[in-house]
Amino acid sequence: MLTQLHQNMTMRCHNRDLCLIAPEKTVGMTMAKKFSESYHRLSNLMVGAKVAIALRTVTGLGIADELADGPKTATQLAEKLGLSEDPLRRVLRALTQFGVFTETTEGEFQNSELSEYLREDSDPSLRNSILFLNDDVSLQSWLRLGDTLKDGQSRFQEVNGGPLFSLFGTNKPLGDHFAKCMRELYGTEAGKIAQGFDFKSFGNVIDVGGVQGHVLAAILLKNPDLTGTLFDIKPTAELAREFLASIGLAERTDVVGGDFFENVPGGFDAYLVKSVIHDWNDQKAIEILQQCKRAMADDSRLLIVEEVVVPGQSVGNPNRLVDLDLMIHLGGKERTEEEYRALLAEGGLTVEDMVPIADSFFSVIVCSR
Repeated sequence: MLTQLHQNMTMRCHNRDLCLIAPEKTVGMTMAKKFSESYHRLSNLMVGAKVAIALRTVTGLGIADELADGPKTATQLAEKLGLSEDPLRRVLRALTQFGVFTETTEGEFQNSELSEYLREDSDPSLRNSILFLNDDVSLQSWLRLGDTLKDGQSRFQEVNGGPLFSLFGTNKPLGDHFAKCMRELYGTEAGKIAQGFDFKSFGNVIDVGGVQGHVLAAILLKNPDLTGTLFDIKPTAELAREFLASIGLAERTDVVGGDFFENVPGGFDAYLVKSVIHDWNDQKAIEILQQCKRAMADDSRLLIVEEVVVPGQSVGNPNRLVDLDLMIHLGGKERTEEEYRALLAEGGLTVEDMVPIADSFFSVIVCSR
């Protein structure tokens, strides 16, 4: 009886996806519809790595920039960029399925609301984030995720021959993309941090590991009596010097190249450490904290700006996957309040306050010696 019922249902089924449901689990079209939606959502996730690689490729080629002044055919784009027409058409056509670009009935491609953010001149943009997070050094490390799950150890150095930050000295495009990626992912938060925390009690501030300097810039622009120093590795420091000068802050800022594992400059009222501690495992994070403590005076304050994880709470941004990138790239992690308090205590620092930044996923953890 059940076999005959199954045959009858299969003959009546016009949607192949829905025919995958066993008869005894089919409860009307509502359940079938839910199954179909979930099935297709999972099928999109299944090819996510391929979508990311296609996205990286068209971003690197500047396709969205080429379409900035209007639609173009694959033939026109291929001629302009020196590409093979048929593969390019097929890649662009595939990306339209995910809302990246649109295709007209005349066979022209144009930017969508999504692909506008691939443009180099878009503000905000995700161009450098796509190029950095999907670079070969990252993707090859992600392929070793199974090994990391077994022993908790990142395979980045094994795969790439050295730690991430050391590669910036020999791979300038990678370092450039990283610095700009940090601005793209967190740049909108800089103004919120400057607005949401009171810096008026400080005369000067050093941004330890401040990358390009967009957070320091927002703080200085909000507090005109404050002077600032940016401290980062030398290749990144050069980018910061150019950026700070470009927005008119050269006279109020100094840029120092160095390694915060070896020393941190002294003589500052506030030591700002934003999105740095999460890059490292507990041992390395404590080393950074202790270098900051050595540099601080008794009346200095350490200001750690990080996402403080609340279990079960969505942050509404890519940070849950960024947390995995931290694990894969550096062995780092996002931490809960309890984890930060334990880490800082082990580093010999006292937590004075935790200040959530309004309309942001960041908090400022205020510490003293």
